[in-house]
Amino acid sequence: MLGIHQRLAELYMLSCQRALTRDEETEQRHCLQANAMYCWEMARLNNEARLAADTDDAQWQQEISAQMYEVRVTGRAGRRRK
Repeated sequence: MLGIHQRLAELYMLSCQRALTRDEETEQRHCLQANAMYCWEMARLNNEARLAADTDDAQWQQEISAQMYEVRVTGRAGRRRK
């Protein structure tokens, strides 16, 4: 879980108790945007992993697995295979 996911959960819990401040609403939008990018990146990598498996490309699968781990830990993937 990334820090943005924890903060998004905190903001949600706060919003259940009271109205969020303007700063909190802005932070919530930023967290939602970062979460959307995270989800899209993981979806892309999952699709590539399926392609690598379907083509029996073990090296590509290893690269994708490393990128997926990096996204899970940092929220961003490193270099892509060309």
